[in-house]
Amino acid sequence: MSDVNTRLDKPSADDTPGIQADPNSTASLAPRRFMVCDDHPIVAEAIADCLEMAMPGSRITRVATLQAALGALRAHPAFDLVVLDLGLPDAQGLSAVREAREADPMSPVVVVSGSDDPSLILAAIEAGAMGFVPKSADRRTLVGALATVAGGALYLPPGLPGPPTAPDADGIQGLGLTPRQADVLRLILRGLPNKLICRELALSENTVKIHVSNVLQVLGARSRTEAVVIAARLGVSVR
Repeated sequence: MSDVNTRLDKPSADDTPGIQADPNSTASLAPRRFMVCDDHPIVAEAIADCLEMAMPGSRITRVATLQAALGALRAHPAFDLVVLDLGLPDAQGLSAVREAREADPMSPVVVVSGSDDPSLILAAIEAGAMGFVPKSADRRTLVGALATVAGGALYLPPGLPGPPTAPDADGIQGLGLTPRQADVLRLILRGLPNKLICRELALSENTVKIHVSNVLQVLGARSRTEAVVIAARLGVSVR
């Protein structure tokens, strides 16, 4: 069996109540590109089916190893979503997330894992993931999580421990950030380190450090990981 399997499926009826693509949405009409990286064919097929339910007509690339995923990310960057298993045979846990982010910083990563340990979830976010879904989740939850991240927001399992308080705001516009600070926050949420934020925004490292510090202060966060948890609760979008 090849490590890479790309298919373009016809839209199918969504048999998951309440989760449907908006036929009037431009985004729903444009084919999207997704990658599913899992070495278990049945699991990979189930995840691909969930992506098709959430966004019919999408182009889905399936790979079974981290090296195949990295090759696809470098050759054809800017996937709308990368779904990454932490148990790949040629990867060491969260190193897979970090390597995927280095290969293509702008492709959002959702981790799927057999564990729902809060410390692992937070570590995955710290490594650059924009979402985390335990494999124990039901199909409806998985479909919703994938659609959420593909739409530009973050997804974290309910009940994840986090800061006791958060700003009273509705999305990024209500936080009172300057436009540049808002840009920095969006890139933080994408998992980009300061070095890549400097490159994306054409700013000096010192300027980015100041913006990051101010953003964390506004959010009441002590770290980037806490900032992501708070942003997820606020429904902040990276777009």
